[in-house]
Amino acid sequence: MPSRKRIRQSGVANRWFLNTLLSAVIASGASAQGVSFPGAKSETESPDGRYVIHNSDSLSENPAHTLTLVEAKSRSAIKIYQYARSVDVLWSPASDAFVINDYEGSDSAKPLLYDVPWTGTKTDILKEFTRFMRRRHEEKLVLNNDHVYFTVRRWINPRELLCQLEAYGEASPHGSGFKGFYVYRIGEGFRVYNPKA
Repeated sequence: MPSRKRIRQSGVANRWFLNTLLSAVIASGASAQGVSFPGAKSETESPDGRYVIHNSDSLSENPAHTLTLVEAKSRSAIKIYQYARSVDVLWSPASDAFVINDYEGSDSAKPLLYDVPWTGTKTDILKEFTRFMRRRHEEKLVLNNDHVYFTVRRWINPRELLCQLEAYGEASPHGSGFKGFYVYRIGEGFRVYNPKA
């Protein structure tokens, strides 16, 4: 019969394995939905084919990269975002919104949500998340860590986004880093992600 210590060690190993497996599944969902810029592709099309987001790179502009939203039929274009390093673009399955994950620094990443009408206004999802964490008295994870990567991993459905926080620094539990998953419902706010729900 296994000892209590061995059972506890087995439980820790199982939790680690399940967390690793969940992270891999979530990451694979993101890569299936998103396109990274700059990269091999210079544009991404909405699922319904009505819109294209085009990436252009410049050696003379600062920031060096620009995303432009183009209406496929009329070819009308709106410059929507400029960035310095790299981004991911994830279209909503309903084609009425998209997220830009901006990897703005070696120590930070933040997501921005755009939805119709395409007026250039955006929702800073990191700011919304910080308010959510403040209500939970956990804002130090976002505000006081040296490295904070908050990204949208994938669309769960046309109204909900699966988000991931990775934070490293002294404000993380035991100073060893933190990883958590959250759901953002457009127009309503955040909740902690429960894979069993």
